Amino acid sequence: MDVFEAVLRDLDAIRARDEDLADSALAATALALAAEIDKENNSATSKSMCAKALAETMRELRELAPPELKEDALVDLNARRSERRAGVAASTRL
Repeated sequence: MDVFEAVLRDLDAIRARDEDLADSALAATALALAAEIDKENNSATSKSMCAKALAETMRELRELAPPELKEDALVDLNARRSERRAGVAASTRL
């Protein structure tokens, strides 16, 4: 697998949580840096500089992305919402 494909995979994971962030200039920068790393004719110095910038860019994208909600958290949120709605419905009947 090349770096560009790996960055695309990571951006797809971010897209599931924040589509705008995955389509942002920051994301485009990550793709451009990955493409530079994958170029065969780039020097080792160029690749290492791009790799450092890419790592920083991906770290920033991950920090900006909303956290993933785990299945248990979703179930818990839905249960609490149902309890609140049931409580509101019961109090309006009184």
